[in-house]
Amino acid sequence: MSGRREYRKRQRQRRQSEKLTMLLKGSVAVAVVLVLVLTGVKIVSTVRNHKEQKQIEEALLQKQKAAAETPTIEATPAPTPAPKDKAVALTFDDGPSRDNDGTILETLQANGAHATFFVLGNRARVDGDIMQMITGAGCEIASHSWDHPQLSKLKWKKVKSQIDRTDKIVAKLLNGYEISLLRPPYGSISKTMRKKIKKPMILWSLDTEDWKSRNAKKVFNRVKKEVKDGDIILMHDIHPETAQAVKKIVPWLSEQGYDMLTVSELMARKGKNLEEGKAYLDAN
Repeated sequence: MSGRREYRKRQRQRRQSEKLTMLLKGSVAVAVVLVLVLTGVKIVSTVRNHKEQKQIEEALLQKQKAAAETPTIEATPAPTPAPKDKAVALTFDDGPSRDNDGTILETLQANGAHATFFVLGNRARVDGDIMQMITGAGCEIASHSWDHPQLSKLKWKKVKSQIDRTDKIVAKLLNGYEISLLRPPYGSISKTMRKKIKKPMILWSLDTEDWKSRNAKKVFNRVKKEVKDGDIILMHDIHPETAQAVKKIVPWLSEQGYDMLTVSELMARKGKNLEEGKAYLDAN
C-alpha cells in the first residue's frame, strides 16, 4: 500500500511540474510576442517619421527654390506732387498766437501748404510749444523784431538788440534754429539798416488788411481779387478773423493752381537769390 501511495504522489508532482513548465513557456511566448509587437510598432513609427520628415524637408526645399526663382518686387514710393505753375508765400506777423496758430496750421497741413511766421521775440519766449508746432508743420520762423518798434527811428545799437534778442530766444526754444529773414515792423527801413543788417528784409506785395477790417470775408475777397503769381501775402495770426479767413483762402488758392510756400521756398522756386540788407516785395 505504501508503495502505491508513493507512486501516486510522484505522479501528481510530475503533472504539477509539467503544468508549471507549460505556464512558463506560455509566459515567455507572450513576452516574446509583446516584444516583437512593440519593436515592430517602433520600427513602423520610425519608418513613418522618417518618411514624414523627408516629405517636410522636400516641401521646404521646393518653397525655397520657388522663392529664389520669384523676382523681388520693390515697394514703389508715393509720387511727389509736381510743382504747380503758380506759387505764393503766405506770411503771418506778430505771433506766435496760442489762440489762432493751431487753426492756421491745421488748414495749411490739410492742403499741403507752408507759410512763414514772422514772430516777435517777446511773444515767442512764452509760447515755445507753438513755435515747435510751426516748424513741425514744415513752416518757417523769421524775425519781426523783439517787441514791434519802428526800427528805422531807433539808433543802430537798439536795432541790433531787437534783432539779436529775437534770434537768441528762437535758437534757444528750437534747438539752435537760425533765423535767416527779417520783416521790419511797419515795413520801415532806414539807410543804416540796409547797410548793417545781415539778413534779407522781406516786405509784401499783397496786404490783406486783416489788421484793419478784422473781417474774414473781406480778407478772403481781397486775396481773390488781387493775388498773382510770386506774391508775398501779408496777414496777422493774432486775429481770430484771419484764422477763419485762412480756412477759405488756402483751399481756394490750391483750386486756382497755386502752391503755397514759405518765403525761402518761394524765392528758391523762382530762382531768386536773397542778399543781406536788401528788401524784397515779392519773388518776381
